[in-house]
Amino acid sequence: ELYQRGILKKEDLGFELKWGDAKAFERLAWMIVNREGIGDILAEGTYRAALRIGEMRGVDCLKYAVHVKGVEVGAHGTRSGLDMNPIAYACSPQGGDHTSGVHDAYEDMNMVFADSAVICSMNAWRPGYDRVFQFYRAVTGLETTRDEWCKILAHRIIHIQRAAELIGGPDVSWSPPRDDDNPPRFYEPLPSGPYAGKTTDRKAFEEMRQNFYKAIGWDERGIPRSDVLRKLGLEDVDRALEKVRSG
Repeated sequence: ELYQRGILKKEDLGFELKWGDAKAFERLAWMIVNREGIGDILAEGTYRAALRIGEMRGVDCLKYAVHVKGVEVGAHGTRSGLDMNPIAYACSPQGGDHTSGVHDAYEDMNMVFADSAVICSMNAWRPGYDRVFQFYRAVTGLETTRDEWCKILAHRIIHIQRAAELIGGPDVSWSPPRDDDNPPRFYEPLPSGPYAGKTTDRKAFEEMRQNFYKAIGWDERGIPRSDVLRKLGLEDVDRALEKVRSG
């Protein structure tokens, strides 16, 4: 897209890069794998590449980067209303990860269990939740029910994940609700196809986001509430978030 918009040019790549040109794509993929030329920048991923190219060209390239929290989204959008729901990517701790499937707090906890048990979040539930937790108890020896896992253990994990994102590190930190959002592209109408003109309703999205925050135990800014963390025995996490709350 940056090439189509004239932000990247032939001299930047060494060849023409037109949509649908398989040979050109193969050549570019090889450059990315070997970090040659422009491939060295693109190998950093969509988010970092957009930042670097934007600095080079003096253009805001992030508005064209389809990512959430620095992670490229999968082949699923939110605009048709038939695929991912509006908060699925935005409220996911992994960002543009289609396996998170966030749409309500309880379902999010099921996904946390799947990640922790290292099982497929798509197909693992086919035997039924009760049977999956029978397997879990047989393997671990822990007499934990699905309800206990989702309301306590998974809840602890999701709050620790959130705290790690908010505290950040030397490279990046995320600030809700700014970064609990979809890429700009998702708020543009679909240009063609049977659902042309449909888009993600921002007002409805923001309402869903606030409802999710409330259900999972975060305040209106998306920061884990102190009373919730202490109830879960995460006093150290609560203390670590004091600067975030006051910032």
